[in-house]
Amino acid sequence: MKNVHKCLLALLAAVMLLTGCGGKQEDVSGKVTPNEASPTAAPTSSVETVPEETEETPVSLGRIEGGVYTNTYAGFGCELDSNWVFYSAEELQALPGDVQELFADTEFGDAMSEMTQIMDMKAENANDLTVINVLYNQMDTQTRLLYAMMSEEDIADAMLDQKDLLISTYAQAGIEVSAMEKVEVDFLGEKHFAVRTSSTWDGVPYFTLQLFDYHAGRYSITTTFSSYLEDKTDDMLDLFYKVD
Repeated sequence: MKNVHKCLLALLAAVMLLTGCGGKQEDVSGKVTPNEASPTAAPTSSVETVPEETEETPVSLGRIEGGVYTNTYAGFGCELDSNWVFYSAEELQALPGDVQELFADTEFGDAMSEMTQIMDMKAENANDLTVINVLYNQMDTQTRLLYAMMSEEDIADAMLDQKDLLISTYAQAGIEVSAMEKVEVDFLGEKHFAVRTSSTWDGVPYFTLQLFDYHAGRYSITTTFSSYLEDKTDDMLDLFYKVD
């Protein structure tokens, strides 16, 4: 199942590449550092504020303390019970490299090497076969200006304009997509547009629901809810709440 999640990350990267949301690889050493909230808490990560005149929200990563994830940059948080396991900061930092290895020596893999991505949070529930992750993608100034003029629904439509190519990207890793569509969901007490994907991996049903936020600042936020066997993605939306 871990290979499925690597492919999912690859699809997220493909979305950004195909809609112009990439950026040159940037040295982020010194900006991203793993921390421990307490000796028994899950590893956390933080990023220094990056000053930028056009940026309304200072760039920062989320924090994990116990089973609570809080992200002021994205404007949301969630509290997960003991059935959920958070990835450590070290595991999160390794994920983009794992995806590049999965698509090594391909045009897509080469394009990924030009992107700056940060996996901020990933949590798995082995009992329910569900997964949540939050991904940052750096945007250049031109891309930020482009998306500033687009509504959330416009952005979802832009993703689906590349549906055929995204489906073929999944197929490279053995994931067969049966449906990919725009849907309206309740998230953080408001209506939002998202992209729902139904697929199979080695005959096992696999479902994802993705929300895209391009309006926070220099990094876009992609939040993905995934489940196996049956679609439980809408149920996971209720785990999240707004934070200042």
